[in-house]
Amino acid sequence: MGVNFDELGRWQSGAFSRAQANALGMSDRSLAERCRAGRIQRLYRGAYGAFSVPVPWETRLWAAWLAYGPEAALTGETALRQYGVDAGRSDLVELEVPHRRRVRSAPGVVITRTRDFAGRLLGSREPPTVRLEVAVLTVASRRSKPEKAAALVLDVCRQRRTTPQRLLAELDRMRQLPRHRLLVEVLRDATGGIESFLELVYLRKVERAHGLPTARRQVRMAGDQGVVYRDNEYEYDLIVELDGRAGHDDAGSRWRDMARDNAALIAAKATLRFGYQIVQDPCTAAAQVASVLRFRGWPGHPTPCGPRCQVEVGNAANLN
Repeated sequence: MGVNFDELGRWQSGAFSRAQANALGMSDRSLAERCRAGRIQRLYRGAYGAFSVPVPWETRLWAAWLAYGPEAALTGETALRQYGVDAGRSDLVELEVPHRRRVRSAPGVVITRTRDFAGRLLGSREPPTVRLEVAVLTVASRRSKPEKAAALVLDVCRQRRTTPQRLLAELDRMRQLPRHRLLVEVLRDATGGIESFLELVYLRKVERAHGLPTARRQVRMAGDQGVVYRDNEYEYDLIVELDGRAGHDDAGSRWRDMARDNAALIAAKATLRFGYQIVQDPCTAAAQVASVLRFRGWPGHPTPCGPRCQVEVGNAANLN
């Protein structure tokens, strides 16, 4: 194999297979003696860890792959964890194998059979791993709520780990994926500048649902505090900012928000700021946005989104 046992352990985070140990001159009897002595642990069938203490995550991950590989790849939340994407901290190791294989899952290992196994992999990863886009869409598709699925795909795009276009291209190859239509719609909105679940709610439940004009998204602005981006800017000198918890909890973020609002005021532009209340009460936000737009020259009228909507056609000047 060209390496010794210690080098193999370092390369695979302390995990090794029975076949690798045999190839390096360690007999099955020696493996058994080391297990009895507590020097190594048998983690899965034919896969071991060189630890006598609780086994680290990376070792378990490698051992699981060694037990089912070489035709196996990390997938789902396990793959996202390897890519550094926070999608939960499941202790399960998720693996994909070609659809033709018939294998049993071991305790702590989840096996999924896929038909396009080779076409889903990122070739440079060790152990083999599905592409980031495949992992993101797979995990998003099984989220318990639609908003959680949308939040995951938008977050990875906002973090510049991938793009809406790449995710849409991957979705085109994953047509049988649960929540396929939802994910396509969310990512199409993301191509227009939507970067968070809150921004998606504003676009759909506030702006579109009430017939408001279309804002420009993520408008770049250079100022004394550096480059900032405005969430929504209308041609009638109105800016709408959306303050989700992420990115607005620290003092530095609050100062940037104030500086941005002050710069808008100097430029004679009004700023409205909304938070998560628009999820439950988008109509009030729509009424306020429509009022300022009408005051600043918008010739249109908002439309109620339903029979209980607070927006009144032709009477958008009431801010209460």
